[in-house]
Amino acid sequence: MNQRILFSALILFALVLQSCSINVNKVFWVGGFKTECSAGAGKMQCLNINRTENLDNSNWENFYANIKNFEFEEGYLQKIKVKETELKENKVPADASALEYELVKVLDKQKDIRTELYGQWTLIKLHDTPLNRMVAIPTMTINLSNNLVSANGGCNNFRGRIQFLTSSKISLGAVAGTKRACINKNIEPEFIEALNSIATYQIKGETLAFYDESGNKILDFIRGQRNKPNSRLHDIWIATRINQNPINRMAPVPRLEINLSEMKIMGNDGCNDYTGEIEEVSTKQLKIGNIASTNKMCRKMETAQSFNKALNQVTYYKLDGLNLILFNKENKEVLAFLKGD
Repeated sequence: MNQRILFSALILFALVLQSCSINVNKVFWVGGFKTECSAGAGKMQCLNINRTENLDNSNWENFYANIKNFEFEEGYLQKIKVKETELKENKVPADASALEYELVKVLDKQKDIRTELYGQWTLIKLHDTPLNRMVAIPTMTINLSNNLVSANGGCNNFRGRIQFLTSSKISLGAVAGTKRACINKNIEPEFIEALNSIATYQIKGETLAFYDESGNKILDFIRGQRNKPNSRLHDIWIATRINQNPINRMAPVPRLEINLSEMKIMGNDGCNDYTGEIEEVSTKQLKIGNIASTNKMCRKMETAQSFNKALNQVTYYKLDGLNLILFNKENKEVLAFLKGD
């Protein structure tokens, strides 16, 4: 009899456990910037977390879930304790995680030095030697949201992925780019060779220095435009005016897609498809590199030709509601767009 009662009690206890959510407290660091990550059919900006005590390692990973009551603060590392709840199977929403997270306590908070890398930089020294001002000066843009370094060696554009980043160490994947024949005098080969050799970095004020594995200083930069671009630029835009003249809506209308994650533009000029790289972008500036396009001949090329000429003159931008207005270096409007779908 006692065995039967005990057996029934054990079954009842197992059923109760099965029907209940399981709670566990966990501790990890949250990074001071978010990175682009895949979420089903689309992309999103994910938190970065490190589950170890040693932050000087590469154990950062994307964290796809929301943390209830947690406030992300750009530029700061936060060590947090969270309650992880494993939901009952019948309470898990479709295509959602079975785990939920809620902040218990912020245990520590400190500056995330890595976020100081974000922005545009201009080279001032190569192998600790000042540059000859008669050569084309290399520049570099660091975008932590997609772990991308894009550079111009004085002629060609280059890109490399950040594979490893701590408060003092950095490692890039192979830096590769365009292969235009360069007429102007430049130091591009030496610059790219040095960029492929960086191992550590140091930021002092508005200067950034990179060192190789032996501790030799190989690149010195000074900060350029630091202001982040308006995230609303990252969209599809339909042209409404060229050089302040309304576009004929009866003809094919040019379209522009701005992708800040890939630092690219693409679209159709009303006849041909085109693509190009964004060289500089900030709260006001927008500079576009060489634009490549298909070579179809259309019955009416006037709009396409005017659009392409104007696009090559763009230096600044302004967002006004659902409108995007692009200006040349004289601050004259050259293109206007309306936000697409």
